[in-house]
Amino acid sequence: MNADNTRMSDKKIARLIGRAVGDFSMIHDGDRIAVGLSGGKDSAFLLHSLCAIRDRSPIRFDVIAVTLDPTGGASDAARLGEFAARCGACHKIVSHPIFDVIEKSGTKSPCSLCANLRRGILATNAREEGCRSLALGHHRDDVVETVFLNLLYEGRFRCFHPNMLMSRSGVRVIRPLVYVPESAIRAQAERRGFPVVNFCCGYESSSKRAYVKALLRNISRKAPSLYSNVIHSLKTMKESDGWNAGT
Repeated sequence: MNADNTRMSDKKIARLIGRAVGDFSMIHDGDRIAVGLSGGKDSAFLLHSLCAIRDRSPIRFDVIAVTLDPTGGASDAARLGEFAARCGACHKIVSHPIFDVIEKSGTKSPCSLCANLRRGILATNAREEGCRSLALGHHRDDVVETVFLNLLYEGRFRCFHPNMLMSRSGVRVIRPLVYVPESAIRAQAERRGFPVVNFCCGYESSSKRAYVKALLRNISRKAPSLYSNVIHSLKTMKESDGWNAGT
């Protein structure tokens, strides 16, 4: 963990979020934004941050939280409702047996399938709640890891776009944390006591992403500017060649 990032001030983190929102035109007057509140530190920090921006911004927008329970049954996801209420946001729980679907599919890319299923279900529910945007908690490290996953396993230098229109649902997926380091989010979440709900993913520790995360951690010890350089490379490339607009 980068010690400088763990000591990153609230103001600096807020500036990074504000810069991402501005660079990629994520929030507009009158927007209603659904935040995918997964139970992890990243989405909790995202909800907290967007509600704080909402409360002080001259741009008027609303925020709700949507939690997808991938077990498809009873869980302690309701705990997240209390956190959402403290942030000043309504909370909705959607149950869908994603883990069962993945297991039955026999896919060799469970993380990719899981991400697609989650995004689609959340987008559908966002639209049902009258939201034009779905905010997800992907941070700077997720961006760089995705670039290397694409480079190592698919032979291309690309990443998800921070403001991506899903053509099927008509909902925009926005990622306001793309400039914020994971270590800074972890430090904030621990300091503020954000709730964490573990849905017990059976693929997390053995996934390709886990391997790439460890690989980048080792590389960055010798090349500390690795993460910022990859972000800069994406921003300076043509959109069609770097940030992937997707569908």
